[in-house]
Amino acid sequence: MPNTESSDPRLMDERDLAQRVRELRTQAGLTQKEFGEQVGYSHSTVSKAENFREADGMIGIRQRIIERATGNEVAGPFFEEREQ
Repeated sequence: MPNTESSDPRLMDERDLAQRVRELRTQAGLTQKEFGEQVGYSHSTVSKAENFREADGMIGIRQRIIERATGNEVAGPFFEEREQ
């Protein structure tokens, strides 16, 4: 769930990015394989993107998955999801 302490409910930290990827996939009712095909990644990459691990090197991939799934830009350093 995105950080709700901010006035912007889409302000996310690294862990929130992983949760947002899972949220988008489950809201769409898709398997990891189906979602991966939709956003241009393998099911194993989607799985890694959904399962946060400290320093896992997945920040950029999570950002691109969210951008491709929503059409919104995800900008750092606090990963704000902004409508385009």
